[in-house]
Amino acid sequence: MNLGEKINQLRKGQGMTQEELASKLTVSRQAISKWELGESVPDTENIMQLSKLFGVSTDYLLNDEYSSDIDIPAVKVTAKKIKTQYSKLIKTYHLLLIVLFAISTFLCVIFIFSNLISQSPIDTSLVVIVSVLMCLAIITVKVLLINAVKKEKSQKGSLEREGNTK
Repeated sequence: MNLGEKINQLRKGQGMTQEELASKLTVSRQAISKWELGESVPDTENIMQLSKLFGVSTDYLLNDEYSSDIDIPAVKVTAKKIKTQYSKLIKTYHLLLIVLFAISTFLCVIFIFSNLISQSPIDTSLVVIVSVLMCLAIITVKVLLINAVKKEKSQKGSLEREGNTK
């Protein structure tokens, strides 16, 4: 896709007319039309403004081989690193969640057996306190896990925009 096609696609994707885009860039509507038809190209300043306005990189705009910012080599490497980091973080949270669940289950089993077998059962208030603390720990880890997943998804979306402005 060439520069003119990209400008046209980005403009229409934003729901803008040529007139509206021209107004934002302080150029004529005819200039926008010529850019989109490939009859002329924007100057460096206008390329920079287009990049900022549409949230894409100048590399994307100027390189006909790139169909999106993710095609830019530096963005690909960064995206892969971020994905690996979040995958490790999510696995760690899952493991922590399993461990906390196992500990709380173990404590419940001990409480039940001690009350069945022992003449002096474990103080109920102690069990309640431990159970509440374990539930809070499990909920906290679950919230961290959910936030990590949301952050990973938002990073994927913003990575292209971030790579676009470089």
